[in-house]
Amino acid sequence: MKTGITHALTVGITALSLSVAVAQVSTDYDKSVNFNTFKTYAWTTPDIQVGNDPVYKSGLITKNIENALNREMDVRGLTMNAEKPDLLVSFHTYTEKKTASYPTYAPVPMYYPFGFRTGWRYYPYGFGNWPYAWNNNIQHVNYTEGTLIVDIADAQTKQLIWRGSIEGNVSDPKRLEKEVDKGIHKIMKDYPVKPLKS
Repeated sequence: MKTGITHALTVGITALSLSVAVAQVSTDYDKSVNFNTFKTYAWTTPDIQVGNDPVYKSGLITKNIENALNREMDVRGLTMNAEKPDLLVSFHTYTEKKTASYPTYAPVPMYYPFGFRTGWRYYPYGFGNWPYAWNNNIQHVNYTEGTLIVDIADAQTKQLIWRGSIEGNVSDPKRLEKEVDKGIHKIMKDYPVKPLKS
């Protein structure tokens, strides 16, 4: 009996870990476009919809996103040129308050921001004792989910040719800068042009 319970818990832990191991990333692009022909880009006005919370309504966060994207464009051989851009780059950010409920009769992995250890949206910061929280109750945890969408359009036609998005828990402002870098790097892995330099 004990062996059966242990096996069931092991299977449950494995399944739970696998279900949250992959960051919530989505990308799509126009497959008829040759992205290697583009050499320059320019920024358009970002769309920031994070309410009035000063934690997220910050010019510093906007600048961090731009800097991270600039680095990703640079390693792909693209240079900024506001006068004659081949591409127009913009981004959208959203935040939403959410509540997650967990049955805690089984071990629940700790939260790590933005899905780069155990998952993007599932475990708010500070939940449980590392690495697992054990009890037999239902836990309700409030957290802030953030969404970042990056759009790239052909500057000549103004048509959207690539879009990438990522979403996850952004409840810990202290980690935002580092996690923005990781999130954008994760999005840009699916850009049709791979990095030319490290």
